[in-house]
Amino acid sequence: MGLREFLDDGIEGATLVMSRKGRIARVTVMILVGGLLGYHFGARAMLVWLTVNGALEGLLLYLDRRFRPRTTGRSSLLVRLGPAAAFCTVWSIMAALSWSYGPPAMKFAALIILFGMVVEGLKYGALSRSALLVMTPPPFIALIAAPLIAGGFKPWELVVVVITLAGLLGYMLDTARLLRANALALEKAQAEAQEASRAKSAFVAMMSHELRTPMNGVLGLAHALGATQLNTQQTEYLDMIVQSGDSLMTILNDILDLSKVEAGKLELESAPFDIRKLGHQIHLVWSQTARLKGLDLSLDVAPETPTWLLGDPVRVRQILLNLVSNALKFTETGRVDIRIAPTSDGVTLAVSDTGVGISELQQAALFSPFTQGDRSTARRFGGTGLGLAITRQLAEMMGGDVTLTSAAGQGSVFQVRLVLPLAPAPAREDAGEPMLDLAGARVLVVDDNLVNQAVARAILESANATVATANDGRGALARLRVEDFDIVLMDVHMPRMDGLEAVRRIRGGEAGRPDIPILALTADAMIGEAERLLSQGFDDAQPKPIQPAGLLRAVARLRRCPSGLGAGADRGQLLARAS
Repeated sequence: MGLREFLDDGIEGATLVMSRKGRIARVTVMILVGGLLGYHFGARAMLVWLTVNGALEGLLLYLDRRFRPRTTGRSSLLVRLGPAAAFCTVWSIMAALSWSYGPPAMKFAALIILFGMVVEGLKYGALSRSALLVMTPPPFIALIAAPLIAGGFKPWELVVVVITLAGLLGYMLDTARLLRANALALEKAQAEAQEASRAKSAFVAMMSHELRTPMNGVLGLAHALGATQLNTQQTEYLDMIVQSGDSLMTILNDILDLSKVEAGKLELESAPFDIRKLGHQIHLVWSQTARLKGLDLSLDVAPETPTWLLGDPVRVRQILLNLVSNALKFTETGRVDIRIAPTSDGVTLAVSDTGVGISELQQAALFSPFTQGDRSTARRFGGTGLGLAITRQLAEMMGGDVTLTSAAGQGSVFQVRLVLPLAPAPAREDAGEPMLDLAGARVLVVDDNLVNQAVARAILESANATVATANDGRGALARLRVEDFDIVLMDVHMPRMDGLEAVRRIRGGEAGRPDIPILALTADAMIGEAERLLSQGFDDAQPKPIQPAGLLRAVARLRRCPSGLGAGADRGQLLARAS
């Protein structure tokens, strides 16, 4: 190891962090030592001691406040090692003088302080070899100098003292080597974990974009189809498509947004919902699957079950979907029964089947992520083993639990208890939300995916907007230079020129009005994405799959004001919605 590598050993700023954590203990001992000095050597000694240490603490606090880790290179040796060296020197000089000229009590205190500084050096040595180098010489020099200054030692006694201190030094260096080796292994593991986390985040962001883009086409065109003339059966089928798509997107959001799930930040909504209607929707969605397998699928809603409950309907639907899906998957003959019944504080959802059943040994790990009954289960029935783990997590978040009654070959009964208070029926909306009219608005949609263009066009034209399209940032700039638009809908990821570069050039005055409102269409679902887009010059952001009502409201709001005026008013709401 070269000298430069030795001096640069350790994580940038680690010694400053260690000093900050030990400040209270260090100042407490400093005050106690000051009292001893004042008692044995007078007020002047105490004043000098407190003044010097106060100045050093002030310097350390100043360096700590101004320290910023460098992305390249290292901070100067004075910043990294200067305070530690100064503290050790001052305390060692004080201990040596106290040993030499003080009474027995001060000699004992000096010895304790010097050995305490050796231990402190070992602690810092675990962070950096260079810190060990500057912190251990002062106390060892003081331990050697104190008996020489005090005198009264025979030559052979001094030899014994030196040999003892040399042995202590060797022991300390060996201990420091082991501590530093362990610390290096920990630093390496931490760096690898951080790199793995960054790689995971990059993968999640990519998969979010790749999965959301086709789902935008499916759900977007389903919404557009809903605006056309359909008969009752077609409307019912379309409603099932949208409901199933929304449930898929809910699960996709939970899996892709790993940072939120791992941090325990999955949040539940609270809104009135019709539990009876939800049960009938689930039954209708899975009826065809049951018929194809030759199974009977029944729904029994207890007569005393209230119609309206207060909770998160999407999550309740997800729980019931998981249970019914599993029951149908693992049942080859017989039936699957869904039962909804009230409890004193909510509702119970029970799904029973005549399937393969689950042994007691398998039940112990059944609710763990990526776990199935046995290894043959995945090969025979497929699946990831996430459904029941998610179901238990959601049930516990709703103040309930999941119980299982089963035996191998005798079917299973899953029962979920949810704490959901009663809710009054919401006010009836005869015509729903009034349709926004964007007549006269000229909107430029910029997206490299033709299906996404078609979705945006269908939604906007249903509100009487005039829509033009471009396939990438370059095409958008070309159209903006020669045509007049009220608002731009810009995809973020595109070939040739992406949305961020296009926005930068528009704001720089290279194409049309620099203050034209620009709304980002993004398939990225990572935390902080909305904030990042706003900081890059966008006025608002709409996640994919596009929600027609949300998109139309955003366009209507932004077209009324130039960039920086209309968006700023609702920026707080946007950030809250995105997080």
